[in-house]
Amino acid sequence: LFCGSAALWSASPAVAEGRGVVNTQASPHVKIRAVDLDAARWTGGFWAERFEQCRRVTIPTMLEVMNKPDNSATFENLRIAAGLKQGKFSGNFWSDGDCYKWIEAAASVYTLTHDRELDRAMDDLIAVIAKAQAPDGYISTQIQLTGQKRWEDIKYHELYNMGHLMTAACIHHRATGKGNFLAVARKVADYLDTVFTPRPKELAHFCFNPSNIMGAAELYRTTREPKYLKLAQTFVDMRGSQPDGSDQNQSRVPLRKEQEAVGHAVTAAYLWCGAADVYAETGERALFDALARIWDDVVLRKMCVTGGIGALHQGESQRRLLLRLKRDSVHEAFGAPYQLPNRTAYNETCANIANAMWNWRMLALTGEAKYADVIERVLYNSMLSGIGLEGKDFFYTNPLRRCGPQAPLLSNDSAARWRDTTPDSPVRCFCCPPNVARTIAQLHAWAYGLSDDAVWVHLYGSGVLDTKLADGSRLRLTQETDYPWEGKVAITIEAAPSHVLTVRLRIPSWAKSAKVQVNGQPEAEGKPGSYLALRRIWSPGDRLVLEFPMEVTMVEGHPLIEETRNHVAVMRGPLVYCLESVDLSADVALDDV
Repeated sequence: LFCGSAALWSASPAVAEGRGVVNTQASPHVKIRAVDLDAARWTGGFWAERFEQCRRVTIPTMLEVMNKPDNSATFENLRIAAGLKQGKFSGNFWSDGDCYKWIEAAASVYTLTHDRELDRAMDDLIAVIAKAQAPDGYISTQIQLTGQKRWEDIKYHELYNMGHLMTAACIHHRATGKGNFLAVARKVADYLDTVFTPRPKELAHFCFNPSNIMGAAELYRTTREPKYLKLAQTFVDMRGSQPDGSDQNQSRVPLRKEQEAVGHAVTAAYLWCGAADVYAETGERALFDALARIWDDVVLRKMCVTGGIGALHQGESQRRLLLRLKRDSVHEAFGAPYQLPNRTAYNETCANIANAMWNWRMLALTGEAKYADVIERVLYNSMLSGIGLEGKDFFYTNPLRRCGPQAPLLSNDSAARWRDTTPDSPVRCFCCPPNVARTIAQLHAWAYGLSDDAVWVHLYGSGVLDTKLADGSRLRLTQETDYPWEGKVAITIEAAPSHVLTVRLRIPSWAKSAKVQVNGQPEAEGKPGSYLALRRIWSPGDRLVLEFPMEVTMVEGHPLIEETRNHVAVMRGPLVYCLESVDLSADVALDDV
């Protein structure tokens, strides 16, 4: 199922605008625009293998699991709400949103494969979703099938579900050109506009797990309907606008006044992603300044060496605000500065991916390589740790240390990866698997970016970029590399404009003494943690070769991190290595190393 033909992989020059993972073609406050989903592809090596596995194994296996009525995320709820089956609601309150993420992953794969069976499967599910939608546009089966009142409690995740629907619908529209899912999304957004744009006080704290900000912003970019951007702004403005908010939900302090990262790591990073999307359209400096402050707090004080965020299973947020000490219970959350445990680290896979999503948006806004460094760190480490080598099994949490059966298993920990979240499974939350799938399915379009006079190479992997520049001229380049195992990357220009173009190559922060040659002639040495700009008129056949020394590095934690004192992490290139018991003699325990 969904295998398609390798011949269908060929990417043709992108002709339509704004079909990237995010549509920033007309965003006035970005420095780097996203390339279209079908303008790039992997052709071999590390990420091509994972894309192919996602296409052949992960997506079909996941659909099989999500069709089980007792999985914690299931399409059955939507079929029942549509009147196609009899039954009761089952699973988590956020089940619908995880189903929409599967469609987003499938649509992202479809952009390169044009798999007819996959297209048909998406259409069948979209027809169910449209039938389940209420006449006024509302859709949330955890409410529709249980008799609960709408907007009664933030725990029901109504905005989370509808936010993922809007995003998935935009990606589906870009992938297929169809409007069936987009029509559902517009009805959702029109309904949310009537409910939230008037800013009723009683709904001020309905912003938990705010995928809705990204969804509304992306729907604006897709349709150019101004009220959808205003809706996204409203969701940002709601934060901290009324008393009795909570750090768990990032609703105690208005975002524009926030100084630090607090609370649930997924909801936090989704908020920051949405705020970055709003800034890209409005240019409101207060939003960007807040995001920059928070980024410093996350990366300098609250992020693990793997790029994982949200280290606490359970904890307490304490802040002195207006001369009063405020305390909030938090879970799956950021802790105090340098509170980064190893054995009990939470580091939810969804949070780590959201960290990369946020940094990808900050990179687009600024062109600063420090954001790309975080993206790479997450992708190779704390994102991929969430999926097994066979592409079927998953981890929800990603601790940095686990030592045998005596290791404590806390909330959502598991001793081994799991395939489904049925009642017999160790974990009853399926949000991470479709998040991993959609990320892997879209990474080829994360690898490059465009500006008026430049192409940016963010990620390295064998592949092709075939796109149109702002003036309509064609650019085609190929990458050949065995990265991340080897440090040599060869880029060949196959088609180029007749005018001057800058090729900006990312030099990772770990790459000391990186060497660059153009047509065999050495260029200036690349500075670690920057983009090396090569500006000239390019010709077909021009060849750029990068050499990154892949040295083994011992990385120390900050001295204020108590659990990493007298420890080092071992890195080579972008990879953080794991010492496993199978590599040790039988008489040596991991705890003794």
